[in-house]
Amino acid sequence: MCIFNISNNHHNSSLWNFKLQFTTLKMGWTDLKPISIITMNGRGLTDWQNLPALPMCLVRNINTIPMSYQDKPTQKFYGLFQYIFDHYNDRLFDGQIKDCIISITRKKNVFGHFAPKRFFHAEDHETDELALNPSMFVKFPLIEICQTIVHEMCHAWQEYHGNPSRAGYHNKEFADKMIEVGLMPSSTGLPGGKTVGQTMADYPLEGGRFLEVSEELMNNRIFEGLYYEVNPLLLQNVDNTKPLYDQIKDLSLGSVESSAKPKPPKKSKIKYSCGCSNVWGKPELQIHCNVCNQDMKPAA
Repeated sequence: MCIFNISNNHHNSSLWNFKLQFTTLKMGWTDLKPISIITMNGRGLTDWQNLPALPMCLVRNINTIPMSYQDKPTQKFYGLFQYIFDHYNDRLFDGQIKDCIISITRKKNVFGHFAPKRFFHAEDHETDELALNPSMFVKFPLIEICQTIVHEMCHAWQEYHGNPSRAGYHNKEFADKMIEVGLMPSSTGLPGGKTVGQTMADYPLEGGRFLEVSEELMNNRIFEGLYYEVNPLLLQNVDNTKPLYDQIKDLSLGSVESSAKPKPPKKSKIKYSCGCSNVWGKPELQIHCNVCNQDMKPAA
């Protein structure tokens, strides 16, 4: 599946972004004939020049998307994670993982989960779900969020290309696949933990494929743009002369927000003065000096 975005400003009343989805047949290269594109108001635009040479394909779906949609938080959020999913699918799984619904979950103490055939689609029948917990985004570094995505993708691989055990159980086949893609399963998340079991964390293998592919991802210009769209505060912390991967892989969004909005230290005691003496006490006390008969005020 490849997506082409074509921008046009016919009819000055609005600017549209036309998304054409093609299913590639891999039958060589050809030129497409001019096609009619229908706008949201139903008018056909037939004055396009021939599109450049593209793989022979079948037009599966033509729809129109207002450019303003690109500024919506949902579009930005899911666009980023769809790109991450596609990158790992291509580089670690040779495209074997089926497209799925990427969703969010607020389940306590859960980074994410994979649920096969959770959604129904009229065309594709049943669609899997890969869920991520956004509350973890502010607590854990980006590389661990990517680990979670690949961990759940290994579940997706096993569902259709292996033999999964009971729900939630991580068996030896799952462990072997994780190691193959560069993640070491560990019940503790550290070296020496059990590699099979109901609850399973993981850590990256030095020199493994996961770290190599993650570096490619985070140094990619498209990822950079998508990531900044979701996390604009990062722009003030990034040195453009250095690889982005080295700067953000261990960065959590919580640390970015904290550095952007530093909180003044909370004082347990402050100094009060009347002119003849000083005392220390809790903030907002009302103190009167009987020596000079003056109210004591917080010292500047």
